[in-house]
Amino acid sequence: RRGPIGSNPNLRPQGNPDARLYVGNLDKLMSEGNVLKMCSQFEGLKRCDYVWHTQGPQRGQPRGFAFVEYETPEQAAKVQTALNGKMVSGRPLVVHLAADKVSIRNDAPVEALMRDKLASTGVVGG
Repeated sequence: RRGPIGSNPNLRPQGNPDARLYVGNLDKLMSEGNVLKMCSQFEGLKRCDYVWHTQGPQRGQPRGFAFVEYETPEQAAKVQTALNGKMVSGRPLVVHLAADKVSIRNDAPVEALMRDKLASTGVVGG
């Protein structure tokens, strides 16, 4: 039986979680080498884990994110500040500590979203 992701301590990444960053919203054409080049501009890069699809029809294709680890939390913080929101290949990078739980809330039902969108365009009254 499989447990929740990250529940097996043997599969958790080694290293300092305070110096490990998630780098996301990468263009699918951005290679592992491009990510390494971008992240190695900053001092202290220890490791880069570029994530690929491992099964299904997209097997072998990039998943659009990577994890990078720096020697110290201070170095990682500098990278986060420098890269988060930076436009790369027409997309804003999303960079945060890998251990942070980031959630995107969307409590609005689809109908309300559509009504608001149409109201903002003047097509229907709100």
